[in-house]
Amino acid sequence: MNSKIARANRAIKESEVLTKLDAYSPEVVSTIFVSLDTNESDIDIVCTYQEQEAFIEAFASAYSGYESYRLYPRQDHALGQFHCHQFLIEVYASKTPVKFQPAFRHYQVMKRLVNIGGNEFIEKIRQLKESGLKTEPAICRVMEISGEPYAAVLELERWSENELKVRLAQCL
Repeated sequence: MNSKIARANRAIKESEVLTKLDAYSPEVVSTIFVSLDTNESDIDIVCTYQEQEAFIEAFASAYSGYESYRLYPRQDHALGQFHCHQFLIEVYASKTPVKFQPAFRHYQVMKRLVNIGGNEFIEKIRQLKESGLKTEPAICRVMEISGEPYAAVLELERWSENELKVRLAQCL
């Protein structure tokens, strides 16, 4: 495990974000944990709630004392953030079950791509991200996929392992 992953795990453990927000089914979806991160990457977590007000109260109660605490309630979701051990931890929550949220689905696609494409894929994505691209547009460029990047990455969910292997072999 690289040192950044170890430090990110430490921030997650010490902030107790997965424990304190357990009632909201938290899942880590950070590029750090699939090695597609840059120096600026944060720790992303997605949650689901039945009542937004309850989530907001729980998040504020747990993290309002942390550095860079912010909470942005919107009509259909809430975004909270705070710093812990030099990491920005961002928590997105909505009524949508976690496994159906785009960030969670993108993360599952990224895990598959990293597993198939290995270090060569990781390095190409990182280089593009260092040059200013976000993760999804970088994936589309490497895989030579057109269209709106966020939707295009979700389409990769439907691809078989073999289809992904063939495309990555052509593009890497």
